[in-house]
Amino acid sequence: MKTSTVALTAVSLIVCFTLASLAFAQEGHPMSGSWVGDWGPTQAQRNRVVVVLDWTGSALVGTINPGPNAIPVRVATVNPRDWSLHMEADAKDAQGRAVTYVIDGKIDDVQSYNRTIAGTWRVGGAEGNFSITRQ
Repeated sequence: MKTSTVALTAVSLIVCFTLASLAFAQEGHPMSGSWVGDWGPTQAQRNRVVVVLDWTGSALVGTINPGPNAIPVRVATVNPRDWSLHMEADAKDAQGRAVTYVIDGKIDDVQSYNRTIAGTWRVGGAEGNFSITRQ
């Protein structure tokens, strides 16, 4: 009876550890997910931004501010040596003129679930800094 209790406990622990490791494995690529934050030319002038990124297995794809006015990311590259990110997207400004987004940043604390990307955000002639956190 005692041997079966020990065996049952051992099997239970193995199952728990296996399930826990599978749950951590589900997170996927460090860049994948929804990122929320802001960008702007000064600390007083900020614009809320949402970026959704996904690793397809061969490429990083994404959308800036998903919804009816979503901006598809045209170029997205990540350098895993230093976790730097480069994105480009094309959109229209409030007057309907074409503008290009150029976003360069670096991921901070890649092993944290709520990691942050910060860097430079350029839209047309406007330039500022940005910080987005994975949700």
